[in-house]
Amino acid sequence: MAPSFSQKRPRKLWWLIGAVLFALCVLVQMPAAWIVQKYAPATPYLQQVSGNLWQGAAIWQLPQAKNTLTGAVTWTWQPWQLFLGRVGAKVTVTSGKSQLAGEVAMSRGGWSLNDMSGKITEETLAGVVDWQLPKASIQVNALSLNKDNERGFVAADGQLTWVGGELGYPNGGKTYQLTLPALRADFSSEQKGDKSLLHANLLDNKDKRLGDLYLDADNMLDVNLTQRLLENMPEYKGQAPQDTSVVSVRQPLLAGLSSAAGAQ
Repeated sequence: MAPSFSQKRPRKLWWLIGAVLFALCVLVQMPAAWIVQKYAPATPYLQQVSGNLWQGAAIWQLPQAKNTLTGAVTWTWQPWQLFLGRVGAKVTVTSGKSQLAGEVAMSRGGWSLNDMSGKITEETLAGVVDWQLPKASIQVNALSLNKDNERGFVAADGQLTWVGGELGYPNGGKTYQLTLPALRADFSSEQKGDKSLLHANLLDNKDKRLGDLYLDADNMLDVNLTQRLLENMPEYKGQAPQDTSVVSVRQPLLAGLSSAAGAQ
């Protein structure tokens, strides 16, 4: 017996799948500039947005820096991250000769970086801090961060490395000199009460402690520097065991970068 007409019609499930796929196709083709204008119309960070949600580019700027720091970002959407309840993309961020590449994801509860690697040059750093910097780039090695909007940095991994060199920083109208040893910063998450802090453990090339950096969910930076590090400053005359923290500063993130080394 020939099948009835009702048996030949697509099932409701297939109509639903088709509708979802159609909606996704429309979504990924939406102009990125329209999305930014719709959801972040007053953002000072993005300019000249082009492309669409699937693939695009923009000029970014950091107006809070010492000098307005600018660069470019390109992205390629990763649709599989939707199954994890978030929007994610593979991104490349550049500023001058600095370049970082990795994955970025955002959800209603927070954001994450995954496997971010590359380098940050001294020219880029000079746009953030008013220091005389060593002519060496900071290498970023497989940096991964996971930040929850309420709890803070719930997971962190990866490291930064720097070969060091001569550093000069202004404080009280005078420039102080410090010979930075080769160092690295190992990242982890550290629980403090009901909050999770981002911890960067500063070590020399012999794994000796140079200091600690802590960043909380409110972008407040705590800096602790040890006697071992400050012994590389010709004008420093302090006496203490080498692992003792002799400098402790708490500042907003960018302000902390520009003033922490000069505080004692």
